[in-house]
Amino acid sequence: MALGGVNHIRTSVLFGELRVEAVGTGVLMLVGGLAAVFAGVRMSRFGRRHTTRLIKDPSALEPRSYVLYLRPFDLDDQLYGVKPTPSRNPVRRLWTPLSRTFEEDVVLTLRLKLGRVVAVGRPGERLPLSGARRFYLPTDWKPTVSGLIREARLVVLATGTTEGTLWELTEVVRLLPPERLLLLVFTNASDYDLFRRAAEAHFTIRAEEFEGQEAARFARFRLPDYPPLKNRDTRTSIVGTQGFITFGPDWEPEFVRLDPTAVWALSDLGRLRKVMRRQVNPTLHRVKHRLSQTPDAPNGGMIAPRTPPQSESRGTDATTSGAE
Repeated sequence: MALGGVNHIRTSVLFGELRVEAVGTGVLMLVGGLAAVFAGVRMSRFGRRHTTRLIKDPSALEPRSYVLYLRPFDLDDQLYGVKPTPSRNPVRRLWTPLSRTFEEDVVLTLRLKLGRVVAVGRPGERLPLSGARRFYLPTDWKPTVSGLIREARLVVLATGTTEGTLWELTEVVRLLPPERLLLLVFTNASDYDLFRRAAEAHFTIRAEEFEGQEAARFARFRLPDYPPLKNRDTRTSIVGTQGFITFGPDWEPEFVRLDPTAVWALSDLGRLRKVMRRQVNPTLHRVKHRLSQTPDAPNGGMIAPRTPPQSESRGTDATTSGAE
């Protein structure tokens, strides 16, 4: 409709018969077509929330069969924004349509590289967001989350300063080897510094609760500095994920900044593809390789697998209580 409106005006101009009625009709078609596109994007995005599969019983998940995605719940509103960058891969385009969200894009990348992704649903939301498969917890959520952290193949945690996020970070350090933690940074340098200071303060408080190996892991854990862009004078930037933080065998941190100024391409889209190919993919490959070399528990013990019952259902209303 929008293209037809443009052609309607263009034809009138070419044939020298520019009339108010023709221009008005063309403008109405153009505006109506664009409005339909934007409305369709929003309806498609909202419609997928109705078909999102829920996990009824998170305790039935088989150990090491999932990636646990943890984040501050207020980040959901930001990640629900539409991800504008298309892909040349036709299969990926079908999986991630024009109305895809930031979370869907991140989860798709993690799922293709590392395995299926599950997450705690936001308490009180009527419908789950599309992306990670969600489960909902009661008010006393910490024991369940602690058990899920212990049995996850990998914990992907988005940085934040909420009490729940800081508690989850300390639980990961307490329970898992460092190779099984991946931090996602969506914020700028100043917000990241707030997170780092809050994490250090929280670690200091919780370190008093532990002793032995747990206390030693807390003492070794450090968060790295926020690296600058290679070319600070450029205005080029990436919306969404700003970087990854991975950890070596002795909790040595590495901050991989997604830096579009470190690559060159003819277009912004080409630059983003190079960032994906040269910065994101190698990082996730290293994480996957480390996971294959890592024991199931910090002390080298093995977790016995369990056969889960049917634990997934189609998303309907999600009105359960909980806190993070």
